[in-house]
Amino acid sequence: MKQGRIAALAACLSLGLVSCTSPGLPQGEEIPTPTPTTSCDRPYVVSAGQSEGKPQFIRVDRFYDQDLGKTVLNQEVASSVAWTPLPAWDNLDAVVTAVNAVSPDRLEELPFPRAGEFDSLLANSDRSAGNLVYLAATPLTHEFSVQCQNEPENRYKLEFSTWIDPDSGVLDCALTLDAKAPDAARKAYGAYCQEA
Repeated sequence: MKQGRIAALAACLSLGLVSCTSPGLPQGEEIPTPTPTTSCDRPYVVSAGQSEGKPQFIRVDRFYDQDLGKTVLNQEVASSVAWTPLPAWDNLDAVVTAVNAVSPDRLEELPFPRAGEFDSLLANSDRSAGNLVYLAATPLTHEFSVQCQNEPENRYKLEFSTWIDPDSGVLDCALTLDAKAPDAARKAYGAYCQEA
C-alpha cells in the first residue's frame, strides 16, 4: 500500500515538473516580465528658460510667367514635445497640465497654424512673372524641469518647440524694396529674388 502511494506521488511530481517546462521556449530562456507603468505623483515643474532661434523661411513660391509658379521652399514645421529621459507614466496628461500652469505657451503638438493662411494668400496674390510669395517664422524652445514626489532623485527635462512671429508677404522682384520694408521681406528679396 505504501509503495502504491509513493509511486503515485512520484508520478504526480514528475507530471508537475513536466508541466512547468514549456516546450515552446528554448532551454534557459525566461519569460520576460512586463515593466510596470508608474505615476508621477504631485509633479513639481520649474521653467528652465527659453531660447529663440533666427527667423526662417517656411514656404516660398515664385512666379516665372503668368500663373506659372514654382514652390522654391516648403518646410514641414510643427510644434513638438521632447522628454529626456522618456517617462512611462500612466498620468502623463496630469503632468502636462502641471507644465501648462507655468508655461507661457500651451503644450500642443500641432502643425504650423499659418500654413492654411499662406495657401489663401497664394491663391489671392498677383501671379505676374517675377512675383514672390513668402512665409517666415521664428523657432522658440521652452525648457522645463519636472520632478515627481515619488521619485525625488530623478529630474526629467522637457523641451517644447514652437514657432512665433509669423510673417508673410508678396514681393515684386522687379522693384527695389523700400528702406522701411520688414526684415523678412528684405531677406526674401535677397535670397530668392536674385535667383535665376
